[in-house]
Amino acid sequence: MSSRNLAAPARRLSLALAAMPALVPMMVVPLAPAAAQEASYVLGPDDVIDVQVYGQFPQPVRLRIRADGNISLPLLGDVRAAGLTPGDLAAAIRQQYNRGGYYTNPIVNVEVVSYVSRGVTVLGAVKTPGIVPLVRPTTLSAVIAQAGGQTGTSEVAILRRRGGAEQRFVIGQIAGTDADPVLQAGDVIVVPASERFFVYGQVRQPGAYPLEPGMTFRQALAQAGGQNDSGTQNRIQLYRAGAKTDIDELDTPIRSGDVLFIRDRIF
Repeated sequence: MSSRNLAAPARRLSLALAAMPALVPMMVVPLAPAAAQEASYVLGPDDVIDVQVYGQFPQPVRLRIRADGNISLPLLGDVRAAGLTPGDLAAAIRQQYNRGGYYTNPIVNVEVVSYVSRGVTVLGAVKTPGIVPLVRPTTLSAVIAQAGGQTGTSEVAILRRRGGAEQRFVIGQIAGTDADPVLQAGDVIVVPASERFFVYGQVRQPGAYPLEPGMTFRQALAQAGGQNDSGTQNRIQLYRAGAKTDIDELDTPIRSGDVLFIRDRIF
C-alpha cells in the first residue's frame, strides 16, 4: 500500500475525531469489580465504555451504548456492542478495522466505565454508594458488602424497577440464608440512616444508640449496659416530642428520638 493510501485513513480518522461531539457527560464513578469480573461482564444499553486503538486514537473514545445496542466509532460507523463482553467487543472492533483496510492488526482495548444495564444502585448509609455490577447471580447482602457495608440502620429496602414494588429486609436476619434475595438488574437498594434513641442518667454507658425494628425500652436499657449501682429500672423517665412521662412498662416499643433518663435509686 502506498504512503498516499496509508495517509488517507489517518486523515479521515483525524477529521472524524475532531467532528465527534462530547459523547458522554461525566457520570458518578461506580464501584469497580475485580478484573476477572469485568472480563465476564456482558455489555448492554446505557453502559459507558472507553475504546482505545493504540497508536491510532490519541486518547480513548468514551461512548455510551445506545438503546439499539450499538456504538459509533471513527471510520467504522455503527458497531454492535450489546450482548458482548469487553474482550469480545475489542476483538470485533479489531476485526472491522482490519477488514476495512484502515489498520493492520491494531491493538484494541475496551474498558467499562459505568455499569448501568446490568447493575444495581446502592444509595444511603453505606460506605461507598454507587452502581454495583451484577456479573453473576448476587444476593442483597453480598451487594451491601461490595458497597462497603452499612453505616446506618440494619433495615434495607429494595425498590424494583419492574412493577415498582418495594421489599424490606433486615440484613442481619437474612445474610447467608435462603431468605437473602437475589437481585435483578435495575434494582435500587436504599439503606436509611440510623434512627437513634438516647439513654442518660444512672446507666453504665450513656449515649446515643441505633434503633432496631421492634426494640423495647428494656432492650434499649440493655444497649446502654443497664443501670449502674446508683440507678433503678423503677425510676425511668421518657422524653418524647417535648413531653415527659414515667415508664411503667419496659416491654413497650421505643421510638426514634426517644430520650430515656434513669434516675437515682431511692434508699
